[in-house]
Amino acid sequence: MVSDGAMLPMGGPKKRAVLGYLLVHANNVVATSQMIKVIWPQGAPSTARKMLQNTVSWIRGLLAERDLAPSCALLTHSPGYLLRVDESMVDLLRFERLARAGREALADGRRAEATRALREALDLWRGPALEDLTDTGITWPRLAALQEERLTTLEDYLEAEIAAGRHHEHVAELDELVTAEPHRERACRLLMVALYRCGRQVDALRAYQRTRKALMDDLALEPTRELRELETRILAHDVSLRPVVEPELRLTLSGAAHVRPAPTVETVPDEVPAARRAGGESVAAPPRPTASTGERKLVSILTTSFDLGHEVDPEDVDDLLADLAAAVRAEAELAGGTVVCCTGSAVQAVFGVPRTDEQDMLAAVRTALVVRDRFAAREDADPLPVTVRLSVNTEEILIKTHGAAPQVVSPAIDTCLRRVWSLPPDTVWICEATRRSGGADLIHDPVPYSTHTGPPLWHATGLRGDPPYPVDIARPPLVDRDHDLIILQEHLDLVVRRGRGRILTLVGEAGMGKSRLVLELARLIRRSPDRAKVLRTGTVHGLRTATADPLTALVASWAGLSHGCTPEEAEAKVTAAVSGLLGEGSAARSLTSGLLPLFAPGGRVRGGPDVGAVHAAVVDLLTGIAGELPVVLVVEDLHAADEDLLRFLGLLAGRVAAIPLLLISTARPQLVSRRVCSRASTTMTLDRLTDAAVRELWGSVLRREEEGDGAGLTPELFDRIGGNPMFAIEFARQRLHEPDGAPQGRLPARIYRVIAATLDRLEPEEKEVLKEATLVSGPIVPDTVAALGCRTVEVVRGCLDGLARRHLLVRELDGRGYTFAHPVIRDVAHAQLPKATRSGADRRAGALRAC
Repeated sequence: MVSDGAMLPMGGPKKRAVLGYLLVHANNVVATSQMIKVIWPQGAPSTARKMLQNTVSWIRGLLAERDLAPSCALLTHSPGYLLRVDESMVDLLRFERLARAGREALADGRRAEATRALREALDLWRGPALEDLTDTGITWPRLAALQEERLTTLEDYLEAEIAAGRHHEHVAELDELVTAEPHRERACRLLMVALYRCGRQVDALRAYQRTRKALMDDLALEPTRELRELETRILAHDVSLRPVVEPELRLTLSGAAHVRPAPTVETVPDEVPAARRAGGESVAAPPRPTASTGERKLVSILTTSFDLGHEVDPEDVDDLLADLAAAVRAEAELAGGTVVCCTGSAVQAVFGVPRTDEQDMLAAVRTALVVRDRFAAREDADPLPVTVRLSVNTEEILIKTHGAAPQVVSPAIDTCLRRVWSLPPDTVWICEATRRSGGADLIHDPVPYSTHTGPPLWHATGLRGDPPYPVDIARPPLVDRDHDLIILQEHLDLVVRRGRGRILTLVGEAGMGKSRLVLELARLIRRSPDRAKVLRTGTVHGLRTATADPLTALVASWAGLSHGCTPEEAEAKVTAAVSGLLGEGSAARSLTSGLLPLFAPGGRVRGGPDVGAVHAAVVDLLTGIAGELPVVLVVEDLHAADEDLLRFLGLLAGRVAAIPLLLISTARPQLVSRRVCSRASTTMTLDRLTDAAVRELWGSVLRREEEGDGAGLTPELFDRIGGNPMFAIEFARQRLHEPDGAPQGRLPARIYRVIAATLDRLEPEEKEVLKEATLVSGPIVPDTVAALGCRTVEVVRGCLDGLARRHLLVRELDGRGYTFAHPVIRDVAHAQLPKATRSGADRRAGALRAC
C-alpha cells in the first residue's frame, strides 16, 4: 500500500490478508463469516472474530493517520464490512475501468483509442496481484480471476496491435505468453498470425503443433475448430491472412459514410494443369478466379433510422448520432450481426455474414425488437425526442472478399435504406420473405401494411420459442414418428420407475424432426405435470443476445429470469429459487454461490479457473430438482456445442446413474461422435419419412381435406424433399404462397439457411470443391473437378472423401465417383456460385468435353 509515494507498514500476514481481501472487493460489502473463512482456510480459531475486529480497527487507524478520509473509509455494514474508496486510489479499479473502456472502443472501431486504454491498463500491473500473500499459500478464487482478466486484456491489446499491422513488434511478447500459458488458444492464434505475417510460416505451424501437443497431453483435447482452420489457411497461403487496413466508418452530418477503403490484394493465379487432347495437344484452362470473386448469400438485413426531431441543438447532433449508432452496433454484434453501413442517422446490419446461421432471420428480428424496446425506455428517461424506425428484410447479396475485409454488394442495401425512412416509427417491419421464413416462431399482426414504394410489410410483435419451450400453437401434425415417440416415453418410464438416469442421443439430418419429437414428448409431460419436469439447454443459434451461455440459459429458465435483467436481479431470483428448493441452510447458500458466476457482469469466463466449480454447481442443481421430480434435460444441437458444454455434459454423465434424469441430446450425423456416453446411453437415428407420410404432411399444410392428398407433388419435388419432414412443410408453404411456382426454382429461405449453415462449417477448400462439383454433369469424378477448379487430383480426392464422411456426398457403388447425398445440397451450393465463376467453369467444361 502506497501513500504519497511512501510504502505504508502492513503488519503481519493476517493483517495484510484482511486488507488485501477488502481491497480486491473494494466498494462491495464483504460478510464477516466469508472473511473468516478465507483468512483461516484450514479452520478458524475461537478468537477469529475478535482478531478480525482488531485488524479492522488497525486499518481504520492507519487510514486516519494518513488523513485519507473521506476518499477512503472502512465502514461497518451488515453482514460485514465495506471498504469505500475512490477509484483513482486503487490500481485494480483503474485497471478495470481502463480495460472496460478499451474493449468498448474496440467494439466501436476506435482502434487507436482502444490500444492506448488497454496499454495504460496493462502498465498498472507490477507482478501478480497480492504476490506477498500468495507466497504464504493463500489461493483465493478472486486472485485467479484477476490473473485471467489481465491475460484477456493483454490478448485484446495484442489483437488490436496485430490488426493495425504492428505484428513485428509483438512476436517476442506473444511467444513468451504462449510459453507461459500453453493452453491459451487465442494467444496461440495471435502468435501464428504474427509469425506468418513476418514471413515465418514454418514457425507459425510449429507454434500450432506445440499448443496442440500441450492440449492433448494435459487435457486430452483437440484444438478448437478456429485454430485448426487457421493452420489450414496458413498451409494454403490464404490471402486473407495478409496484413490489411480495415475500413473505418464514421457518421457525418451530411448523411454519407466516409469509408477508408482497405487496399486490395493482388493474387497471382497458380499454374493451371493442362487437359490433354487425344493427339497429345494441350488445352490450357482459364486462370482460376481470384479470392475477390465472391459468394452469393441469403441474408437478413436490419435497417434502423433515427428521427431526432427539431429540438436537438445542432452541436449535439454528431455526438447523439454516434451514441445511437454505437447502441445499435452493440446489440447487432452481440446477436451475431455485422454492421455494414452507417449513413447519417441510419445504421444497417447484415445477419449471415461471414457465415450463415440457421437462425439468422430470427436473430435479426429479435435484435430489432430489443433496439425498439431500448429506445422506448430511453424516451421515458431522456427529454431529447428520438424515434426509431426499423425493418428486417430477407434478401440475396454478394459477398466479395478483398484480403480480410468482406464487402457486401447488393442493391437491397440501398433499397432497404430508402424504404425505412417512409415507415411508421417505433415498429419492427418485416418483409414477406422474412415472415414466411419465420413460420410459427414469429408473431406478427395478421394484416399487412401497404406501402407506396414496394410490396406489403408486416408488423412483427415478438418471437415464440423462448425457453423452456414454445407455447402451444398450430403446427403440422407429427407423422410417421409414433414409434419414435413411444421409445422416448419408454426411456422416461424407466427413469421414473427405477430412479436412475439414462442418456438418449437423437441423430438425424437437419429438418428430420429431432426437436419436434422432443417437443411432443414435452407436451405429453405437461399433461401430467406430476410425472417429470422438462428443462432445456444447448446452443440456440442466432439468439445469442438472450442465451449467450447455454448453462446460464438453463439456470435462468429454471429460476424465472427475464432477458435483460441486472446481475442484482439475477442474484435475488436465483437465491430465492434455490431457497425454495433446498431451504435456508448452508447447502442452499453454497449452491447459490456456485451458480452466481453464471450471471457475472459481462458474462462468466467460459473455460476460466472457476469452470469446474460452476459445472459442479449446475449438476448439484439438477440433482436437487430431480430429488423432487424426475427431470428431462434436453440439449439441442450437440454437434455445435463448445468445449465448455461438452465438459459439463461429461461431468453430468458420470452422475446420471444416481439421479432420476433423462438426458436427451439432438445431433447431426456429421458429428455424431460427440454424443455423450455412459453405460446407460442409447443412440437413436430418425429415418426419412415414407412417401405416404410425405403426402399426408403435404396435404395437412395445404389444408386439404382428402387424406393423403399429394396434389402438386411431382417426382422432381419428391426427389427434392427426400423424405425430410421440414423440407416437405417448407415446400408446401411455398406452394401456398406461390401456386404458380417459385421463380427459377428458388428454394424456401428456411431450407436454404439450414443447408448453407452446414456448408459454412466446412473447411474452405472442401467448400470450394463442393461448389465446383455442382458444375459436373453426371458422376462427380476427382479428375473432372480438379480440372474445373484448377486443383491437383490428390487435393480434390481428399476433399471429396471428407465431404462423403460428412454425409454431403455419397460414394457410388463402383467406388470411382460420387453423387450428392440430397438434391437440395447441390441446389444451395450451386446458388452460392457467382455468375462469373459459373461462366468460367462452363468454358473450362466445354474445353474438357472437346478433348
